[in-house]
Amino acid sequence: MSTRSSVPSNSMRLRGLDALRGIACFAIVLYHATDRQAVPANLLQYPVRAVHFVISQTYISVFLFFVISGFCIHLQWARARARGEEPKIPFGAFWKRRIRRLYPPYAIALALYLVLSAITVGLPITRFLIYDVGMHLLMLHNLDSQTAYSINGIFWTLAIEEQLYLAYFLLLFIRGRWGWTVTLLVCLFARAGWMFFSHLVWVKTGFGLPVPEAAASHWFTWALGALAVEAVYGVVELPRWTRDLRVATVVITIASIISAYLPSISKDTPLHDACWFLIHPLWGIGFFIVVNRIVIAEQGWTRQLRLPSLISMFATLGLFSYSMYLTHELTIMQSWRWSNSAYLQVVNVFIAIVPATIFFAWVFFWFCEKPFMVRRGATDSKPAAAAIPKLAKEGFPSRAFPTSFRTRLYARLRRGARISAPDTEPTTSAVGPTARLANTYSDSIAVADGQN
Repeated sequence: MSTRSSVPSNSMRLRGLDALRGIACFAIVLYHATDRQAVPANLLQYPVRAVHFVISQTYISVFLFFVISGFCIHLQWARARARGEEPKIPFGAFWKRRIRRLYPPYAIALALYLVLSAITVGLPITRFLIYDVGMHLLMLHNLDSQTAYSINGIFWTLAIEEQLYLAYFLLLFIRGRWGWTVTLLVCLFARAGWMFFSHLVWVKTGFGLPVPEAAASHWFTWALGALAVEAVYGVVELPRWTRDLRVATVVITIASIISAYLPSISKDTPLHDACWFLIHPLWGIGFFIVVNRIVIAEQGWTRQLRLPSLISMFATLGLFSYSMYLTHELTIMQSWRWSNSAYLQVVNVFIAIVPATIFFAWVFFWFCEKPFMVRRGATDSKPAAAAIPKLAKEGFPSRAFPTSFRTRLYARLRRGARISAPDTEPTTSAVGPTARLANTYSDSIAVADGQN
């Protein structure tokens, strides 16, 4: 990897990154909403099994979230380095933004799950419950196998995010001192070290210290996102294969095959340990390539002033994907109230459960997430507005009404306040009430840099 001196000062908002967030969250919802044991006893079983198989693989979207998170968190540093400045990330200010942006919606969602559990099945106050809630409030519940999945099956990923934010400052030190090659190797060694440490703790104490739910296991994947954003700003230059979707497809497929066959390999063998070590980093590399490619594709969409309809749709979903990630299991738990038992379960997922999940997440976003977003200061950005006047006024043009509707909904979601990434500086704003669709890269991470 070599450095480059020239970098564009202004870039279009990365709607593609928003779309990747939306796609990843939608995939996770499908994974949790679908009962893959519900198969009809007729000819429909074959297409249903095919759909179930595809949905059974969507859990790997979690690793896409980790890559995007690293991309977003490291953006301020990369932008400053691209300007030729010495990047400074104050620890206190960084955590103040993190807590304000992400913790209140998380705490509200946690309270909703506890209240719903108390109403529906009862929630006796026990010593373990107090311990469990305390671990969740401190976001340390992923360090105990008994609390990792106890209250909500996806909250362990949010604990990983917070711990990776803490490790970010160590990553910055290593990256600044020895460069990216050493940094990525250290992240891989951290994964191997945690696997060994977990095994040692189990042998000595009998305590199950989780491995796949640990931040150290995913530090490498998260660091790849940070590397990707440096490439966006020209701080480093990546080889061509890191933008090739064919390579991404092969790598992700290999990791999925290893994951499928891992249970059949004896646990006490070097082959099992090697496969277990490689699965998550391989998925991380695959999605790292996807993120790099979407950035390149964005340049073409910018030149044409036209956004693909599918990207537009999922980009809108990506704006409140953090809320959907927090609340989707809550909605799924209550889905029996509006599902039709006469339909196939997979049909209920698409016509009832998923729409209800999106609607509830949208409501949660407005009342429980958006109030805690960081508001931008109003500054001048005439150069950016002049460079793309049509886009600033109208957004990406579209021939179809649905896409135009999505563009208006997207603008509506962002109306009232310029929303910035919690750990980035305020950037220039375009003129006019609808000019928010023509922002800089820093605005591309406006909503959910910690969504996983």
